[in-house]
Formats: sequence, structure tokens, C-alpha cells
Amino acid sequence: MGDSTNSYILCLRSAYIIHLLAMPRFGFITALVLSLGVATTGAAAADPLELRGEVSRGDTLVHRFDHDGAGYEFRLVPTGGGWTIWIGDPMQRDQNYVTAVTPPFRGINPAVIQGWHFRNRDNTGPNEPGDGNVNAPQMERRFAFVRDSAGYQAAQEALEVLLWPGERSEENVRNAENQLALVPRIEGAMRIEALELGNLVAGEQAHVERMAFRISLELP
Repeated sequence: MGDSTNSYILCLRSAYIIHLLAMPRFGFITALVLSLGVATTGAAAADPLELRGEVSRGDTLVHRFDHDGAGYEFRLVPTGGGWTIWIGDPMQRDQNYVTAVTPPFRGINPAVIQGWHFRNRDNTGPNEPGDGNVNAPQMERRFAFVRDSAGYQAAQEALEVLLWPGERSEENVRNAENQLALVPRIEGAMRIEALELGNLVAGEQAHVERMAFRISLELP
């Protein structure tokens, strides 16, 4: 398995180290869970769930977690020159709870990490303030996700009206805005702690070779 890559993720809130073996070429992921034997107190359970990890280009990283009686899956899914943050029900992979309530719903989204976000427009240098820069999220990225499939469906119905209003009345659009605002959601944040870019060729698009990150989910 010369093309396989090891990825590691540490769940700080629980008493487990989760070793994820990402094998994009073979299309599956193996997880080995090692108990540290440390009890989780009631106070700790109220803290945000924090995940730390590192991925290389093409890796898919997965971590399952439970909250309020429901099972969720956190994923970094390879997309273009980087990854998309995916959170949802592991049995419903077509429903990304993040994209349902993380704006902007058109254009560059903070839940999608691409190498060219960190370079200027012609890929001749880093993305810095001034002419030729790219208006994209950088190392700090905030996002949200719905709590369940019902919330996902409600958000999608509202977005269908808001993104393609067509001949719909102003009242219908206002109702859709209210519906989207009322969908229960959980806030999260990603901090990119280290980044290595590739394809730094003028006129082309950079991609992410490696990324170390920290995820914080504000579970109520």
C-alpha cells in the first residue's frame, strides 16, 4: 500500500486517541481506538468538542461522535485543491449539515478549504492585502451545522426560495428567510495551524499538500 497515508486526530474532550488510517486509493478508512483510561467529568462534557489532526493531499479524514442521543460524523472530504468540511448522519452521506446553514451560499465558502485561497490571483505570491488579492477566508474559518435531517430539509427548502426566487412573491421570500433563521444549528470553527501548498506556478491554481488543523464544535 505504497500510496496510503497515515492521518492522526486527537479528540481532546474525550478519553480517547483516535488513529485514522486514510487510504484514498483503496476507498476505505480504518480506525483504531485506544482508550487512555481517563474518566470524563460532568464539567468537561459541557466544554466544546475539540478535534486536532493533520491531512495530506487526497486524504479523507473521519471521526464519529455522539451528541444529545444522536450519532454524527465529521469528515474532511477531498475537494479540488483541498477539502470540504462535512458533518452529518453517517447513514445519509448526501446531506452535509454544514453547507445547509453556512453562508455565503454562492461563491467562496469558509467550509471549503482550497489552496488558491492562500495565494494572490495570479499565483505569484501569498494572498496579502492589496491589489491582486483573493477575497477568501484564511486560517480562521467559522461554520455552523444543523442538528438533524429535518433541519437539513427545512434549510434546503428555504434556500431553494432564497437562491432562486424567480416569480415568487416578497412574502414567500420573507417566509423563507424566517424559516432559515429558525433552523436550530450548532456553531463550529476551524483553525489551520500549519499549511503546505503545492503547484506554486504563475497563472495556475495552488493546492494544499498538507494541513494541520484544530476544530472546535460548540455543542450545547
